[in-house]
Amino acid sequence: MESRSAAGAESRFSVRRIRTLLTVIVAVAATAVLTAAPARAETGFHEVPAFGSNPGNLRMFAYVPEQAQSGAPVVVLFHGCGGSAKDLDIDTGWRKYADTYGFTLVLPEQKDENVGSGGIVPHRCFSAWNPADRTHDGEGEARSVVQMVDHMKARYSADADRVYAAGYSGGGAATNVMLAAHPEVFEAGAVFFGMAYGCADTETDYFRTGSLAPCPGRYNLVSPTEWGDRIRSAHPGYTGARPRVQIWHGGSDLLINKKSLEKQRDGWTDVFGVPQTPTSSSSPASDVTKQVYGSGQVETYLIDAMGHEAPVDPGTGIDRCGTVGRGHDSLCGPYYASRFFGLGG
Repeated sequence: MESRSAAGAESRFSVRRIRTLLTVIVAVAATAVLTAAPARAETGFHEVPAFGSNPGNLRMFAYVPEQAQSGAPVVVLFHGCGGSAKDLDIDTGWRKYADTYGFTLVLPEQKDENVGSGGIVPHRCFSAWNPADRTHDGEGEARSVVQMVDHMKARYSADADRVYAAGYSGGGAATNVMLAAHPEVFEAGAVFFGMAYGCADTETDYFRTGSLAPCPGRYNLVSPTEWGDRIRSAHPGYTGARPRVQIWHGGSDLLINKKSLEKQRDGWTDVFGVPQTPTSSSSPASDVTKQVYGSGQVETYLIDAMGHEAPVDPGTGIDRCGTVGRGHDSLCGPYYASRFFGLGG
């Protein structure tokens, strides 16, 4: 009888030991799952549904090359009015250089509900007229874009010292906004057939573009100092380094007059404190005039035969890019912009 009791006690002890061992195994496994390395950050073209409080109510897309390394630079690429993020980097040629030089792309996209009628052109423009959207302290679209950059820093360990902006048409105006409102974020920018910062102060004036005047808003800004003051007003009191600016325009642009290039040049050269007279002038291709101001803080490209379209040069060479029929075949804008940014050597 006593022997059977001892055997039963031993059996119950063994069951308890097995249960305890199983509990430990489950706990260890759960801890391993919780402490495992996070999933690999997404590559390729994709939408980022959550990147911050997003006060400007924009969509965020990104393109991350498979070979992109930790600490890669970031180029923020803005579509034009009526455009979208999808295929913008392919049609213009930016994806080729993201793949070749190993930088990542952030592509903000405007939402239909954020905009009004748009007048004579398709709307879905980034707001370059509303103070909340275009100033450093504003809680609008510019702040959303900065949050997108912050997301890339956190998710991909992007290099905070190598962040750039580029955009086309209304996206060019948005590029000027980011460079003026957040100079502490951006190292340089490229504006393709855009408008000067502070060019229009209402949505109605923003769409009064065309061959008569590129900036017909209620401000009659005529001097470089006045254009410079508009840029400085985006971030009052800022005394830090300013992003270098490259400006492109078509001499045959019927939507935004080529004088817009001059107004942008005047404002940025004034901000940098360099003369409006170029220090060098060259012709990198037929009907193309490149001018450099100061020690390279500002440079401009005027392409005589180009209308309101992206400068591309489809082909396989390193300095050729873009999709056939999606722009003016002349120079590959993203190649020269990437070199201006200091990407690719």
